[in-house]
Amino acid sequence: MDVAESARLSLMRRGAAVAFAVAGLVLLAACGGAGTASVDDASLEFPVGTTLPDDGGSSASTAAPVDTEAVTPGDDRFASLASAVEEAGANCLIVERAGAPVGEWYWRGFAAGSLQEGFSTTKSVAATLVGIAADRGVLRLDQPASDFITEWQGTASEGVTIRQLLSNTSGRFHDVVTDYAQLAFLEQDKSRFAVALGQQSEPGTRWVYNNAAVQTLEVVLERATGMQVAAFADRNLFRPLGMTSRLSLDGAGNAGLFAGMQTNCRDLATFVRLYLDGGAANGTTVVSSGFVDEALAPSSTLNEAYGYLWWLNRKGTVQSSQEGSTRRGASLLPDLEEDVFYASGACGQVAMAVPSVDLVVAVMRPVDATSIAALAGCGSVNMESVLAGALAELLPGLRQ
Repeated sequence: MDVAESARLSLMRRGAAVAFAVAGLVLLAACGGAGTASVDDASLEFPVGTTLPDDGGSSASTAAPVDTEAVTPGDDRFASLASAVEEAGANCLIVERAGAPVGEWYWRGFAAGSLQEGFSTTKSVAATLVGIAADRGVLRLDQPASDFITEWQGTASEGVTIRQLLSNTSGRFHDVVTDYAQLAFLEQDKSRFAVALGQQSEPGTRWVYNNAAVQTLEVVLERATGMQVAAFADRNLFRPLGMTSRLSLDGAGNAGLFAGMQTNCRDLATFVRLYLDGGAANGTTVVSSGFVDEALAPSSTLNEAYGYLWWLNRKGTVQSSQEGSTRRGASLLPDLEEDVFYASGACGQVAMAVPSVDLVVAVMRPVDATSIAALAGCGSVNMESVLAGALAELLPGLRQ
């Protein structure tokens, strides 16, 4: 019996309630607006029941929510944006321009220091950690991942490169049950499970939004750097940027890289600003400008809206996270410029940059992340579309 079949049988044994919830996820995937800006509406992926790292982690903890409203409302031009995301269920919004804050809002009992699940915004952090490791010479992007994931040596996955894992073109096994139920909710050792999945297609021949493939980068990073990935992230990314974010750990102590970052709007804005500033912060290079340029360019012709685990607004052959959503001669956010890039997570977590006006916007929504069933309704909000619509009205005035 292969790993995928074993996963399905294990899921069935967990009970009909879980299977029913997974069916809800499939329905979400089917109705995610592939023709609009739906990137992560169906991507309900995060390590459930995780813990936060103590060794090597920052000293900040999740702040207790307080009943607060708009803090530093700032530039009145952004009031319409704040109103739009609040109506869409946001609990925080940060707008900054040229590295300076111009507006900061909190709703629904959340405060500036509150940390919450960032879902797939974590993927963009994972790419950055790979870039930092590459800058230090401990790995190369075109290197076979099997140099570190030795379990793949002698298998059909032996030739999968680190670059292909960053580009979602690895060809590693993927289906909805495995990626969004078994990996995210049921497996305690997510890295081991992800590594053990098989090869589904020839590397470099298909683009598939694949959580399990991204999670295998955790093994690559730990073995390449000789450090636990959560500690590596804290030391080399979060602390240098002044972020209080943390990577969550699964039951086996592995950092979640496909999802699981505990973060907030301020940290997401700071992280996106790092890329707008070419990888430098506070006069120090955190990740090389060369890696930043590569990460924000189309990583394959299979999906020109995707860099290295970053979403791009480039026009061409594009695809959202929903399989079968390929369009040609289009962009994911047609109301915005092609230079826009963003980190996107399920249920409305988005950190977006508009380089043409040196603008960063970060927004998050509160989510009940205790079970698959609790998450099944969150895909009704398309925060990328909300942001795109509001920003399209604002940008002409910002250019004056």
